[in-house]
Amino acid sequence: MFPAILESLGYWAGLPFRWAYQMAHNGHGILRVLDIIRFRPMKAGLIGPDHPWATGICPETGKPIWHDNIVYRSQREEESFPDDEMIINRTGRFLADRVMQSAITPEIPQGTQRRMPHGINYIHGTSHYNSGIFLFNDFADGFRHVTDPDFRKELARFVREQKREVLFIFRYKDYSARDFAYFTCCLRTLFPWFCNANGPKGRVLWGNAAPFPTANLITGAWIRDVYALKNPDTVGSVIRDPVPPNTYFQMGCYDKGRSGAVWPEKALAWGTHWRVKLRGTKGGMFFVDRRKIYSDQIELLKKRGIPDEPLGRF
Repeated sequence: MFPAILESLGYWAGLPFRWAYQMAHNGHGILRVLDIIRFRPMKAGLIGPDHPWATGICPETGKPIWHDNIVYRSQREEESFPDDEMIINRTGRFLADRVMQSAITPEIPQGTQRRMPHGINYIHGTSHYNSGIFLFNDFADGFRHVTDPDFRKELARFVREQKREVLFIFRYKDYSARDFAYFTCCLRTLFPWFCNANGPKGRVLWGNAAPFPTANLITGAWIRDVYALKNPDTVGSVIRDPVPPNTYFQMGCYDKGRSGAVWPEKALAWGTHWRVKLRGTKGGMFFVDRRKIYSDQIELLKKRGIPDEPLGRF
């Protein structure tokens, strides 16, 4: 009883401080992204097509690194879920392909074949190759874990010791935009970091497309990795070893939390949704003009009589 009261007090008393830190932390991240795509834009070819960020292959094993970077996976609840290996491979390959678009020289002109600036493509490298990966069934499963104090404590230890980004991937693809937004904003309420919601069913908040529902908890470790590409003396440091096995989440059950969002998380989700919605056709793409880089897809939808939806429906 007493630990539950302390947990509740910690949640509510720390809420404004976590959000304030997150705003400052995310603001710093935005400035860094602007630096590498506008102020001092990164160029193509800082890595080659055979670089591990572009292939996903670990030099030590000759195999995709993603499976070695799984920090935690929940017990599968449905046999109908896709195979875990396929989920991880498709997600990792999707992100690695984005990096490959900037590993080719002469560069692919920005357009239908390369929609993002090189700096953002390089960020995908640290996201798939260096991140710690967490695999859950669905958002309810995710809620039960991230709202468990033991899970949060261990995740914070992982980030503190490993200095990596965190990638949550979900097996269940038939989700609603609102539920995904609630989970994302739960993460933004429990942790002092921003989080994007990426997935196959329309864009949610500031998120983008992805093969499976994927929530990126942005700790800021990407900054060190991506900036290391600028210096020949540090470029080798971006190829990190796999996450040490049997080191984290070894103490039993970590899913003793609640199965849904509470009102501050829902309020943050709705507020963010309407903030993005008021941007109109710009949608949730903050660093590029969606109307330009996706003009071909928007025009194709128009010809087919399908309305353009920059944001998933709540």
